[in-house]
Amino acid sequence: MLDQLALRSDILTAIENELGTYKFPDGATDKAICILPDPDRGFNYPEQGTKVTGLECVIKKPIPDVAALLGGGATKTYCWEIHLKQWDANKSLMGACDLLINGLSQKYLIERTSYMPIYEKLATIEQCKIFLKDFETRI
Repeated sequence: MLDQLALRSDILTAIENELGTYKFPDGATDKAICILPDPDRGFNYPEQGTKVTGLECVIKKPIPDVAALLGGGATKTYCWEIHLKQWDANKSLMGACDLLINGLSQKYLIERTSYMPIYEKLATIEQCKIFLKDFETRI
């Protein structure tokens, strides 16, 4: 199983200069990167009232995906999801996405990527999801 702190460190190495900031309700700031669910906060991070500027990276821990096999049995696959979200409409996340894919492909198996462009009619921001395969078991 992947080490979440090592993964976070590898992501920071690849895109730290591209990341935006979290500005918390108490005025404190931090790089816009988090791992969910956080054991202390669950999926409630950053806390309500936090302002996000620029590029945000959200790392989601694996939830098993179960698929049936022909002839019986099933596989359970664990994938980490890395979500890049560009909150600044004047910037693109494509450069950061390329940097991250190039940086992670050296150490991790990238199962797939999924890009969603900005869509003003639905008020969606530009996003990219990168799925890293952790492991798979037969059940």
